[in-house]
Amino acid sequence: MLNQIPVNLFRLLLLLMAQILIFSHINFSSFINPYIFPLFVLLLPFETPRWLLMFIGFGAGLTLDFFLGSVGMHAAACLLVAYLRPFLINVITPKGTEFEISPNVYAQGITWFVVYLGFTMFIYLTFYFLVEAATFLNFFLLLIKIFLSVLVSVTFMLIFLFLFSSKKKRRFA
Repeated sequence: MLNQIPVNLFRLLLLLMAQILIFSHINFSSFINPYIFPLFVLLLPFETPRWLLMFIGFGAGLTLDFFLGSVGMHAAACLLVAYLRPFLINVITPKGTEFEISPNVYAQGITWFVVYLGFTMFIYLTFYFLVEAATFLNFFLLLIKIFLSVLVSVTFMLIFLFLFSSKKKRRFA
């Protein structure tokens, strides 16, 4: 796990810069807002303890909040995803499956990864947009915004993974 620290720090900086400089300025109409930053928490090693996941998720989300001026909303959403991540991995993973050190789109397979990203981004964006709206008025418009943003975010996350993943681990299951 210690040899993963430099990789994860680089990933954090790369995702922070991409979210702040590029993705936070992309707004397809008012319904689609892509977020790739939560990928940092989702790619941490499997054996990371829940308390450490929550600490890292909160700190990373708070850093994003500082740069975007979003008053703790990303910190809270990252904290929720970090807390639920071990449970989600157990739910979507077939029993008896052996995994590598960290989630990898090539080792786990594209189907597992799309389900993993889809569920976690749905939770993240539902929480984030509900806190941002602070109301249930226009609930159906909010649901449309959540679903479209999840689709676009997962698509950009997969592109990021395919562009920046290790070539020696590439294999489809």
